Parts: sequence; structure tokens; C-alpha cells
Amino acid sequence: MRCLSLLLPILFFGALAAVEPLNVVTGNTVVQDLAQRIGGERIVATCLLQVGIDPHTYQPTPSDAKSLADAQLCIINGLGFEGWFEGLVADADFRGTVVIASAGVEVLTMDAEDHHGHAGADPAHDHAHDHAHDPAGVADPHAFNSLTCGIVYAENIRDALSTADPEGAALYRANATALISELRSTDAWAKQLFASIPKSQRIIITNHDALQYFARDYAFTILAPNTALEDSEPSPQQVAALVTLIREQGVAGIFLEYAKNHAVIEQIAREAGVATGGELYLDGLGPADSAAGTYVGMFRTNVQTIHTALTR
Repeated sequence: MRCLSLLLPILFFGALAAVEPLNVVTGNTVVQDLAQRIGGERIVATCLLQVGIDPHTYQPTPSDAKSLADAQLCIINGLGFEGWFEGLVADADFRGTVVIASAGVEVLTMDAEDHHGHAGADPAHDHAHDHAHDPAGVADPHAFNSLTCGIVYAENIRDALSTADPEGAALYRANATALISELRSTDAWAKQLFASIPKSQRIIITNHDALQYFARDYAFTILAPNTALEDSEPSPQQVAALVTLIREQGVAGIFLEYAKNHAVIEQIAREAGVATGGELYLDGLGPADSAAGTYVGMFRTNVQTIHTALTR
């Protein structure tokens, strides 16, 4: 009996070791939420990019290198969204597996001739910007702003976790199935909500050009004073062109962006004599305790904010 009592702790701790969570690092808050939702308690996920930090200007820290070095799996958005990632991999001497969540999505590119205005309408083409300095064919990295693409992300994350941890594959499949069902129902809800808005009125202006995939899915035209990678600074003439467009076409959807400088958008709205329509989450999630604190919550918040502004 005494031998059995001595053996039980060994068996117990051995069992714990056998189900030690998979150590996962993610490159942004959207991928973090999807990975945690699919991985559940079988993974421990660390996000390098915290809420409210601009991914386009982020500089990795020594603690990021340590987190990456200790990870078995790193899941990033890809498409150039984490432009700092390759340097970090080299610094960390990372030997695990890198997963590109966006692999397989239908990639939209930023065209050198007209990548500030998208999807169906042409109001920006004659008014807004000279894009000759921008490279043609650069991938727009904001694919997560399409739920169709979000489903691809979920499938890629599910498969990557299943490969890294075959014993958890059934759980990952079940969690991913539930998540994908929620993404599809959210997409249907958004389409139903936007159905009441005439396509001629589906014009919105945002801080930077991050809603091209969203525009494709819901037949919007998106105009922005900054490119998708926020690598431009609008001239006074470009700002004036947007102001003229707003006045001529009665554009109601002029939005601020969470955790970004509001100065240019507020200037445009002020000069056009219109109110801003609220704040959108274009590069990632909102605070954990907010309605936009999850991927689905972020998307629903953006849809509701846009709908409210265009129907007021």
C-alpha cells in the first residue's frame, strides 16, 4: 500500500507533463484571439503586439526575442503586416514552426495607380491622390477585415495546431468548427444590415486604407488620406480633394481609427462641415474589456458603427 502511495504522485505529475500546453507566439491581436479560441487550454499563447500598438511602426523588444525563442509555434498574419518579424526571427534564433494565418486567402493588392479608393465606385480616382511613388502589386495585409478571409485564418490555425499537437486535433477541429460557424453567421448579419443602405451611399473615409477586403465583401468604396501601410502623408491638395468629394456627394461615413492620430480625419471632417461617425478598429482588437475585445466583437463593432453613421 505504501508503495502505491509513493507511486501515485509520480503518475499524477507524469500525466501533467504529458498534457503540457503548446507554447505559441502570435504576431498580432487578431491572430492571438483566433489561436486562443481554437487552442483553448491546450495552448499558452503570447501576443508580441499588444492592444493599441501600431503594427506598422512597431519595434520588437528583447523580451519579444526571448518569447519567440522559447516558443514551439509562431503564428503571424503575414502579407507584410508584421514587417519587423524576419529581423526578430534572426535575433531570437527561432527554431520552431512559423505559420502564416493568411496563407491561401485571395490577396488584394495596392495598385500604384489607385490604391486609396476601392470596391465598385470611382469617386476617389479623379479627386484624391497621386500614387506614382507607391509600388504596384504590393499585398494589402488587412485580410482579417473580411470574415471570408477570417475563416481561412481559422482553418490554417486549426491545421497548424493539429500538426503540432496531434493529440489535441479533435478539440481543435471542434473549436474551429464552432468559430467558423460564428464567423459565417456574423457575415450574414452584416450583409443583412447593410442591405438597407443604397450602394451609391456606401462610401466611407478612414484614417488609412485598411478596409479593402471589407469593401469587396460588402460593396463599399473606401477612401483614405494614408495608404494601407500608412507610408504616406497627404498633401493639402489631397485633403482639399477629399473635402470637396464629401461636400459634393454628401458622404456621411467619416471615421476615426482606434489608437491612431485623429488630426487629419478631424481636419477633413471639420473643413467639410460634417461630424465624424465614430471610431473603427482597423489594425487589431480593442481593449479586452470592450465590445471590440475579440475578433468577432471587433468586426461587429465596426459594422454597427458604419451602419449607424450611414443611416442617421
